[in-house]
Amino acid sequence: MNANVADTLKPRAGKRFQPTKELALHDPALRACVDISSPRRDLTVVREMTGPYGIPDFTAIIGGRSELDARLACPVPPLLNEIDCAIAAAAHVRAARTAESLARSIGWPVATISRRIPHLLKSGGLNEIRPGRYVRPEGIGPVGSIIAVEAKVEDWRQALRQVRTYAVWADSYIVVMGNLSDRSAERMLAEVEKDGGGLVLADSWLLRPNTRPTQERRRRVWAAEHALAALRESYQPSPAP
Repeated sequence: MNANVADTLKPRAGKRFQPTKELALHDPALRACVDISSPRRDLTVVREMTGPYGIPDFTAIIGGRSELDARLACPVPPLLNEIDCAIAAAAHVRAARTAESLARSIGWPVATISRRIPHLLKSGGLNEIRPGRYVRPEGIGPVGSIIAVEAKVEDWRQALRQVRTYAVWADSYIVVMGNLSDRSAERMLAEVEKDGGGLVLADSWLLRPNTRPTQERRRRVWAAEHALAALRESYQPSPAP
């Protein structure tokens, strides 16, 4: 396995049951994570990260190592509420914004934003530098490209439903399948291609995903904050230069 991969989650109580046959697909899934990265880009792999929606078998973070380091050094706890992430994503580090300007940027009612601002001030997710004017702390922001990876032995329709749920917050997805009939493989490939996702069948690529960031900023921050929640106890920061 490529040394750039960090399998970062230690076993935890209450781990969901996984059939043995699907566990056999985890090595191909990890190889797929390595394949979509490159020697010039950092790669962090999180096992069973609880995302905004669903729990992929693996979540690959391509690039963004310096952003991860900065976020993990920030004392603000993970912002897992979608509205909080949207507000933080719309705020600036230096240019103070009002609740009204944040609401205009996000396209949500001012009342929705104003209701969450006290929670963000309490957690440190926003700082009030003048009355009614807010900035976000350094470190909160998107981290690289986030790709959700799901391994399934069979039932490609169920696999597709799962990864399309992850696509609400991930930049793209990869499905790693066991053997499928030619007809099923053809139909699945057509669906995955429409999504811009990736498909591995019996340890061979049929289609590689688009690995460029595709989500809007607020959803990228939302995904990054869930990655932070999964990584904060076991992630090893980059060594000092």
